[in-house]
Amino acid sequence: MGLRKTLFSPVLICLSFPALAGDFTLSSGADYSRGDYGEAVTSETWYVPVIGKYESGALTYKLTVPWLRITNPSVGPDGVPLAGDCDRIESGLGDTVASVDYAVLEGGDGGTLLVDLVGKVKLPTGDEDHCLGTGKTDFSGQIDVTQGLGPVTGFATLGWKKFGDPDNTDFRDPLFASLGLVTRLAPATSIGLAYDWREKVVSEGDEIQELTLFLTQRLSPEWRVQLYALAGFSDASPDSGGGLLLSRRF
Repeated sequence: MGLRKTLFSPVLICLSFPALAGDFTLSSGADYSRGDYGEAVTSETWYVPVIGKYESGALTYKLTVPWLRITNPSVGPDGVPLAGDCDRIESGLGDTVASVDYAVLEGGDGGTLLVDLVGKVKLPTGDEDHCLGTGKTDFSGQIDVTQGLGPVTGFATLGWKKFGDPDNTDFRDPLFASLGLVTRLAPATSIGLAYDWREKVVSEGDEIQELTLFLTQRLSPEWRVQLYALAGFSDASPDSGGGLLLSRRF
């Protein structure tokens, strides 16, 4: 889940760029992960997204279009088993994700509590025959909560995902959750830790369990960079991973 999940928490956005009405942010980076996912061979995945985000009042719209390169594909970037007649190395356009975020509670002047409702749809733009996607549309909804705790800020997510089922499959529709802490090391630098969990998607599969350590650095009022490292603790998660995301606000 790594880059596709943890690093886009509202708390990280708030600590990096103060929210302004009508903001547009363009981001890109690279996410690398590797693991055997319970198989006899190790799979490696490069995930390179282009992300557009527009904020207008209480609403935030986001579109993520990724490029993928997968070695020995067996599990997709979201921890979902992939089917298809795949070569040892597959690359190309991945599944596109669109989301809408509504800020239910923004804390007010001096407030420390943020509550957001988020809806997402994953569009099947990745080629399922080459193990770059499941070929089906997925939907999810979640609530994000951020709370200031003195010098530390806590954040949590609780959500549910509705998977589209490829032929001859019956994916479960899982709950997922995240819990983390972040603090400032300097006015432009923050560091944090997040734990991600998701129910199993197939009966013989495993839950997702991942721990991510991240660093966010504001380079200027317009530029920021995020670096992170990830460790997985189940066969549905990569054994290890990491990456960076560079963002420019307009």
